[in-house]
Amino acid sequence: MKWCWSYITPFVCVSVFLFHVVNYKPLTYNTVYTYPLWGEVLGWLLALSSMLCIPVTVLYKLLRCKGSLRERWQHLTTPVWGRHHMEYMAPESGAKLLPPAGTKSTLLFESVI
Repeated sequence: MKWCWSYITPFVCVSVFLFHVVNYKPLTYNTVYTYPLWGEVLGWLLALSSMLCIPVTVLYKLLRCKGSLRERWQHLTTPVWGRHHMEYMAPESGAKLLPPAGTKSTLLFESVI
């Protein structure tokens, strides 16, 4: 599973995209009308706006992390399991997601600014 999501899936996606770029033909309707270039560009921008979010984020994080390229890639592709994921902890650990009954609960807000 690790190999599939880390290497095989990105390779297949890039291969399909490059195959389309190499075999590109202008979009036509009924072999008579050829769509204008601005229409095709607009369509590609709309399609790529949702598809490029993940690769752009990966490139940004790869460039911003410290360490060698191999260390950065391993850091980005390794899942984080720890005490901050209390819903995955064993029941015998005594971790509680909700405060005990009879106590006042407080909401904490963290500012991003």
